Amino acid sequence: MSDKGVFWEGISEGMAQKLEKLVEKIPLLGSYLHRENARERDKIVREHIAQLIDHLKGAVMKEMEVMTDKRILTGLDKLDRLCRRLDKLRDTIKFASHGYSGVFERVRILDTELERLMDYDLMILSKVEDMDKQVSTIGADEAKTEKDITALMSFADDMEKIIEERMYAVTKGTQETPPPDGGQPEGGTPEL
Repeated sequence: MSDKGVFWEGISEGMAQKLEKLVEKIPLLGSYLHRENARERDKIVREHIAQLIDHLKGAVMKEMEVMTDKRILTGLDKLDRLCRRLDKLRDTIKFASHGYSGVFERVRILDTELERLMDYDLMILSKVEDMDKQVSTIGADEAKTEKDITALMSFADDMEKIIEERMYAVTKGTQETPPPDGGQPEGGTPEL
């Protein structure tokens, strides 16, 4: 591993790799790694995920407009529910700081706890990316519209489950939490 400074000393290689992946996906995060401020890093990650979910909702709404213009009305009600659900997921992850504060106020956060949170964050980011790709296919083929919307709803189910597991892991501790399975998309698990 390259010289990353004092922060990287004493952490496992797996944890360092996960941090590097998060830094690649979340530009502001890199500046906080050297401060060793886990609570601030967590806030940056959650705010970034919330922004991505907002962007995703905007893309869904844009596709709804395109479908309406093409007079494709099949599934618009489901897409509207999906938008409301994305709002809920965004708010859940964005405003979770009160529930997470107990973990970050401890004197020392266990590497396993941080690693588990990074696992969840990477899975959430993967789901958002998968959904973003899926949104672009809506309405392209009217015959497949219903199938595309069902796939999006399934991704939203998976993301909601991952967010709930993450919240549970932080508020109840990792000792009781099963390893994140996160409802992986067909074809395998996201690369962590």
